[in-house]
Amino acid sequence: MKPIADLWYSIAAFEGDILLLRETHIDPYAVGDIWIVRGSEGDLVVDTGSGMVNPAPLVEAIAARPVTAIALNASYDHAGGWHNFPERVCHPLDAPTLETFDTESAEVFDYLNDATLKSLPVEGYQLSDYTLSPAKPTCTVDEGDVMDLGNRSLQVMHVPGRSPGGLALWEAASGCLFTSDMLYDGDHGLAWPPADPKAYCVSLRRFRELPVKRVYPGHYGTLGRNRMIEVIDAEIAELEG
Repeated sequence: MKPIADLWYSIAAFEGDILLLRETHIDPYAVGDIWIVRGSEGDLVVDTGSGMVNPAPLVEAIAARPVTAIALNASYDHAGGWHNFPERVCHPLDAPTLETFDTESAEVFDYLNDATLKSLPVEGYQLSDYTLSPAKPTCTVDEGDVMDLGNRSLQVMHVPGRSPGGLALWEAASGCLFTSDMLYDGDHGLAWPPADPKAYCVSLRRFRELPVKRVYPGHYGTLGRNRMIEVIDAEIAELEG
C-alpha cells in the first residue's frame, strides 16, 4: 500500500533568482524538473512536470507577477501540467502533439507506473486516473526568439534531435542554459537514444560552443561547464561510434 503524499512538490532556490519545483514522489527518471526563472516583469516556467498535481497554483503563489509556461518538448513528464497555465508557449512542430497527446498518452505508462510512483497524491488515487489534457499554445516560438522578463531575457534555441520541436533556452548574461531532455546527467546512463541522432549531435555541439556556466536540465540536477562537456562528448562518441 503506497503512502499518501503530504506535499507533492519540493522547492529549492538557486543563484540568479531561479527556483526548482520537483515532484518528489515520482522517480526522477519518470518525471521532469520544473524551473522557474524570475524576472522584474514576469516569470517563466520552464517545463511543467507530469501534471498529476496541478503546479499552477503553487507557481502563481510564488510568482506574484505574470507567468508564462514554456514546453521545451511535448513529453508527458515535461508538458503534463502545461494546460493549467493561461499563457502557454511551445515550438510550432510540438504544437500538434500538445493539442492531442494521442501518441504520448499511449506510451506514458511505460515510464509512469507502480515502480516509479512512490506515493499517491490523494487517497484512493490509481494510476489509471492519470490522463494528459491537451491544449493549444497561446504563442509559438522558434530559433532566435527572445523571452523578455523585464530585467533579463532568454534566447530560444531550436534544438531538434529528440523531438522535431525541441527547444532550449540560453541566458547569455548569466551563462545559464536550460536543456530539458536534450542534455542531462542521468544515473541510469546516457540519455535515451534520440529519434534523430544526426540532428541531436548537431544540437549538442551547439551547446558545447556556448560559454555555459551552469546547465539546468530536465532531470537529476544541474551541471557545471566541465561536466557538461564530458556528458556531451560521451553522448556524441556513443552515437557516432
